[in-house]
Amino acid sequence: MGTLQIKRGLAENLPEDAEAGELLYTTDTKKFYIGNGSEADLTEFSNSSQLSNYLDKKAESEHSHESSEITDFDSEVDSRIDMQKGEANGLATLDTTGKIPNSQIPNSFKEASVVENITERDALDAFAGLHAFVVDASADDTVGSGGGAEYVYNGSAWIKISEFNNLDTLVDWSNVQNKPDFVSSLSDLDDFPSLEGQGGMLLMVLPDESGVGFVAPFDGNFDGGLF
Repeated sequence: MGTLQIKRGLAENLPEDAEAGELLYTTDTKKFYIGNGSEADLTEFSNSSQLSNYLDKKAESEHSHESSEITDFDSEVDSRIDMQKGEANGLATLDTTGKIPNSQIPNSFKEASVVENITERDALDAFAGLHAFVVDASADDTVGSGGGAEYVYNGSAWIKISEFNNLDTLVDWSNVQNKPDFVSSLSDLDDFPSLEGQGGMLLMVLPDESGVGFVAPFDGNFDGGLF
């Protein structure tokens, strides 16, 4: 494999600015810098000794405070909680029974009920979005004898969304009509280049974007130059 060398030189020759993202290294002071664009100061990467000196001047990274030591801690926390109660991206509240009110639960996540018949379905404390599966929905004249059905309450009436009379039907994939074609291998694609003799090569999109082709991986030296 090749050697990667970034732009380097003596500290006295270090330029005042460099292209954004360009790396530089001073061979005498052993420091790294990164460019921030024309007429912008370089960013210096400090070495371990410098970092140690900086950290010695800081407080311990791990320490704790009692809530009583923080001014107005309790009132600020209470105020923050009150502000987020029942709000979008906030906190759900509980009713007098200790449950989240239906008004704060999206319809798609509300409970679903399973009942034995239409009479039990009609006795539910229904709300908009409630789903109910009726095991024997034969009292519904749109459902076959002895068949089950699923309903959703729209706020004023139960709407049948499916019924379960013929769920034992098995469908074989080969009998499905108008099914999409699937590609199991890249080599199945139209105009895909032959793999023969291409061991160790890289597959890439051609420069003119007309297709894909193989190129040899780069294994030479890369030198960023001097300053």
